[in-house]
Amino acid sequence: MASSKCAGEFTEEFICPVCLELLNAPVILECGHNFCKSCINRVWESQKQPSCPECREECTARKYALNRLLANAIKMVQIQCQKEGPNPYQKDQLCMKHKLKLELFCKEDESLVCSLCVPEHPGHTFFTVQKALDKYKDNLTASLSHQQSSLKHLKEIQCQQEMKVSEITAHARSLQLHVRSEFAKLHQFLQEKEENLFQQLKEEETGILKEMEENLRKIKEDINAVQESVANIQLQLQQQDALTFLKEIKSFILRLSKDQKQSDVPNVVAQEMSLGVYKGPLQYGTWKEMKSILNPGLSNLVLDAKTAHPNLIISDDLTSIEHGNKRQKLPDYTERFDGWYCVLGSEGFMSGRHYWEVEVKNKTEWCVGVAKESIDRKGFILPSPEKGYWTLYLSNEKTGYVVWDTPPRRLRLGETPQRIGVYLDYEGGQVSFYNADNMSHLYTFTDTFTERLYPLFNPYTNAGGSNAKPLKLIYLKL
Repeated sequence: MASSKCAGEFTEEFICPVCLELLNAPVILECGHNFCKSCINRVWESQKQPSCPECREECTARKYALNRLLANAIKMVQIQCQKEGPNPYQKDQLCMKHKLKLELFCKEDESLVCSLCVPEHPGHTFFTVQKALDKYKDNLTASLSHQQSSLKHLKEIQCQQEMKVSEITAHARSLQLHVRSEFAKLHQFLQEKEENLFQQLKEEETGILKEMEENLRKIKEDINAVQESVANIQLQLQQQDALTFLKEIKSFILRLSKDQKQSDVPNVVAQEMSLGVYKGPLQYGTWKEMKSILNPGLSNLVLDAKTAHPNLIISDDLTSIEHGNKRQKLPDYTERFDGWYCVLGSEGFMSGRHYWEVEVKNKTEWCVGVAKESIDRKGFILPSPEKGYWTLYLSNEKTGYVVWDTPPRRLRLGETPQRIGVYLDYEGGQVSFYNADNMSHLYTFTDTFTERLYPLFNPYTNAGGSNAKPLKLIYLKL
């Protein structure tokens, strides 16, 4: 940037619109505006699409030309300023009213004044120029330190945010690969099933066509034999000499009879394709076969009666649970809940991925989820992850659906689930809940699991009969 010593003497055309000082090595853009060469280069370095800072016209080729005429004009004016004498800005060091040196600083007005200006600032505090300079520099130094500290903190936050962005990007790519892998298995199964059916169809077609073509070949041979016999008969009939005709007739009839005996009339091969194999319930049959590759499949759980609260009634097949009106006299096992109306599944998991479904139809309150083996089962229970519980529950119509996370969170569902799906990925540290009617995702807990986990169920009380329906474990029926 050029010095602004004589800027007051110059026209607007001599001032760079970027640095607002005299043009230094002025260049002109295609749009006709002038800038310091260093200024326009700096501006363009920060732009993806270079443009004129003055008129915003795009400069796709980043072209400019040195404006020698303007550079010479600026140089001439600078020379003229030097000839005229001292820097005119020295006038700024004098009081405009009294023409005296500005040697004091008014604290309240924050302005320089001369000694004759003091009476015009009654009750104000004045500092010498040096003291005011030191004071403001100290203030700015403190402000600079604060801003630098803020800048450092912001850069740390920026770094943390950028790391989170990278983590999310990497996690998204990982999940994308997982989804692709899961569907690749289904695609491969369906493709192999399709190719096997095609191969079976081709082999059956080939077998039937081979038999038909062999029969067709025999039919053509019989046709040729019959045509030859017809021609011989016609030729014999054309014999005019009666004696010759009668002499040959015996041997001719014998040959004709022999040919007719040898050529039995063939039947049409009418074998059909196995229509039921290729045009039956293919999708349903394939769906049943796919059960073998589903991971996880639907876990067919049963309940552990030894863990059930005494007020709970469990069905004989251990797949349904409801709240009874009376407390049953049952052994007080250490595994049994005695304060919360809960029961655990009979099978615990230390690894793998598992999925099960619970019917909650027509219930106004319920709770399902997963619990650690070491949970406290006696007395009052707060079913939070810190206590070893990862649960979703419907408290009542007013409170709605809640997950016992930290803190608890209410869920706003668009529709009322009739079935709840629970997914456990032990190594992945994930417990997820789904509306099993349409497999829409409801909520996911993430944690680190170090001990055996059990499915957990709580049908809650009857609530005057409005919540009397049982919780039911769903078996996969195909």
